[in-house]
Amino acid sequence: MAVAKKLSNAELASLKQKFIQWFAKKAQRELNILITGKTGVGKSRLVNALVGRNVAKEGREKRPCTTDINPYSIFLNGIKVVVWDSPGLQDGTGNDELYLANLKKHGFDIMIYCIKMDDKRFHSEDKMAVRQLTASFGKDLWKKSVIALTFANKIEDPDEEDELAYFMGDLYFWQKEIDSYLGTELGIESRVRNDIPITPSGNSKKLRLPSCDHWLADLWSKCFSVMDHSSGLAWYEINKDRVKFSCSAEMAAAFKSESSQDTDESEDIPKEIPLNDKQEISLLKKMWEAFVLSGAVTLATAVTFTVLTVLFRR
Repeated sequence: MAVAKKLSNAELASLKQKFIQWFAKKAQRELNILITGKTGVGKSRLVNALVGRNVAKEGREKRPCTTDINPYSIFLNGIKVVVWDSPGLQDGTGNDELYLANLKKHGFDIMIYCIKMDDKRFHSEDKMAVRQLTASFGKDLWKKSVIALTFANKIEDPDEEDELAYFMGDLYFWQKEIDSYLGTELGIESRVRNDIPITPSGNSKKLRLPSCDHWLADLWSKCFSVMDHSSGLAWYEINKDRVKFSCSAEMAAAFKSESSQDTDESEDIPKEIPLNDKQEISLLKKMWEAFVLSGAVTLATAVTFTVLTVLFRR
């Protein structure tokens, strides 16, 4: 806070305007999302909830055999969102080699790997798919990956004694199983493994889980955390109408624009992504870091995150 006070009111006003202008034009114009996992783990419904639109087909709307290698795409707030909703790798439902070759040619900004949390073991099909993905894209793939544990709402303590303890026990099981396989079998370094978010996700009608108040906000924030600056800004841009800040109204308004569009009316698409204080600070810090690294700031005293809170809360 002391750093911010070194700036005059005129300098603060100028810096605030620069940040808003920079933010409005910095996000990349195409965002590629790979969502993968076995058939039937809820990939399409999950990605629809994350991007806020019914972009990926679900259940009966899909073709009988999900062998498609062409992605779904949609324009959201001026950004082309490309969703690679994969066939179930290694489970016999698609042409894995053809699909991966097409995906390698285009590339992606984030991978979301889905596993059913209510499964009681790490299936061989998942292990083989993880191995195949690592072989195709290299170990650095896991630096931009999130593992979503779907159907988390189905985890219930059969004895109804301690819901949280039972839930966290299942979460720990998956964390241990995944970490062990990535480390022992695939040689992924511990520093990379430790940074991979393994996040429970439920259904859109019951957003609270024993481990968090809003699983979608938690998953959305974890996705943002593994993206680089440019794709992270695009990730926010496509959902700026749903993301809700707990900070001042002025700060929240600064991240909106006149080009905002209405949200999807589907009941499976949550209307809001309410960030808690920790999630909000993490998001704003990353935005501020990108702003500083872009060279848009010339004042040496403006390189700390505390300045951002002063700009919008003074």
